[in-house]
Amino acid sequence: MKTGNLLLSAAALFVLLTGTALAEPRNGFGLNAGLASHNRDCGGCIGSSTTGLSIGLDYQFALSNKFSISPFLMTSGETSSNVSGIAVNHGIVGAELRYWVGDAFFGGHLGSYSEVFSSGGVSLTGNGGGAGLVAGWEKPDGGMYFMGQVDSATIRFSGFQDVKLAAFRLSMGYRWK
Repeated sequence: MKTGNLLLSAAALFVLLTGTALAEPRNGFGLNAGLASHNRDCGGCIGSSTTGLSIGLDYQFALSNKFSISPFLMTSGETSSNVSGIAVNHGIVGAELRYWVGDAFFGGHLGSYSEVFSSGGVSLTGNGGGAGLVAGWEKPDGGMYFMGQVDSATIRFSGFQDVKLAAFRLSMGYRWK
């Protein structure tokens, strides 16, 4: 996970220092779906690794020909890789700032994260703040786009120790202009 963060940071810094935008980002709603994977660091907690499907919704506002901001909602439904019968759901409400180089974008986001564990009608919910990096490609006139995202958050569960959450998402979407 640290290698992914380092690579995305290096790519974003390179683009910021050397790139020039060729196309402008487009305003519009976007809907995406893909794969999600989460890992937790909490000293051997239940369901320390989960995988599943993710869906997201955003609205992109072009700030200039090089920058856009996208408030977004994202959720995923996952299963634990090491404990059967546990469903795990994740949610993010946040805002993402993107830097554009032609049809490619690089950026970061801040958000409010939630995590819900469910089994046999019993659930446990935690919330916290976090941040992430994103990189992707979008057709210049709207339409299909692809993106990869890495996140890091601290989730607080009442009566339990904090959980350090690391996530990776790979999504394909469509933007209406």
